[in-house]
Amino acid sequence: MKKIGLLIILLIVITLPFTLWLIKETTPLEIVVVDKTVPKKDYREHNGLFILLNSKKIVKENGQSYDIGADYFGYDPYDQVPFPSYEVNKEADLLYIADSYGVYSDDLLDEPDGKRSKQIYGGMDLLEWNKIMESKTATTTLIAEFNSFATPTDAITSDIMQKNLGVEWSGWTGRYFADLASEEIPAWMINNYEAQTNEKWEFEGSGLGFVNLTDQVVILDDEYGQGDVNFELTNLGHEKFKTVDASKYMYWFDIISPLENSEILATYNLKVTDEGEKILQDAGIPTIFPAVIHQDKEKTYYFAGDYADFPNKALTKLVGAPELYKFLSSKETQFFWLTYFPMMGEILEEIKQEKER
Repeated sequence: MKKIGLLIILLIVITLPFTLWLIKETTPLEIVVVDKTVPKKDYREHNGLFILLNSKKIVKENGQSYDIGADYFGYDPYDQVPFPSYEVNKEADLLYIADSYGVYSDDLLDEPDGKRSKQIYGGMDLLEWNKIMESKTATTTLIAEFNSFATPTDAITSDIMQKNLGVEWSGWTGRYFADLASEEIPAWMINNYEAQTNEKWEFEGSGLGFVNLTDQVVILDDEYGQGDVNFELTNLGHEKFKTVDASKYMYWFDIISPLENSEILATYNLKVTDEGEKILQDAGIPTIFPAVIHQDKEKTYYFAGDYADFPNKALTKLVGAPELYKFLSSKETQFFWLTYFPMMGEILEEIKQEKER
């Protein structure tokens, strides 16, 4: 009998997180997601957002869970055709632009070689953006990430998007690379660097790579520091986000500045040597620049990085799972669990409270 009792207790303990998640109240929100960069069936460009929605039990107005493979506007990786384009939705509580870079012929290969290839689909269309802005009411929150208005979106549409989001793009994008000798380095970055410098790409170790709209490339290897990109809240950010921690950001970002009436909630701080800082300054690249820009009155956020891009799967139907993932996070996953997950959680809670008023 004692063994049976112990087994029952053990079973209760094991199933308790799932049971608590099951009885947790759902939150209905009308969320529109635009992701034009879905060449593969992993949906990684918006995967992080849907992990969050499932974990928080945020559902559609009809009570159904959000489906990562169906509830977005963009490209269908199964039939390899675009979904129907976005239409005006005045009921939207959140408009989330995850990515508009698009799909290219190289992306569809089993083993992409990283070379620039023919564009199949992508870029933000001005008509589509106008429909997104027409959908935005006084209570609707709009969030856009890198790459929403950069290449291949045309210059006119990009300028309008930047003004609507309260940001100005410098034309520079960058990324942290754990290994500058790995296959993760795009072939076009190597080719551009070698053409511009007349030097062979012989970098090793971690570092930073930057590319401008003009195709200018700047590389800082570990000779100039660890290349860490530190995400840090500003004073305003600390006031707004009570549960968000600093972390290391390890993917693509763009270098932007705020327009008038925009506030900086977080910054990136590049950890480089004095010589590395001089190289960046000569190219017009700052070492500290905005990561999150917010317009309070307009209810917009711009995330200067691929924040919802998360390549991993996660257990979502367990109460306490995010806290466990946070505790066990590695350098590669800490940004998602320490920073993005709680930040988006607070924003969604704010949207929920706004809706209940």
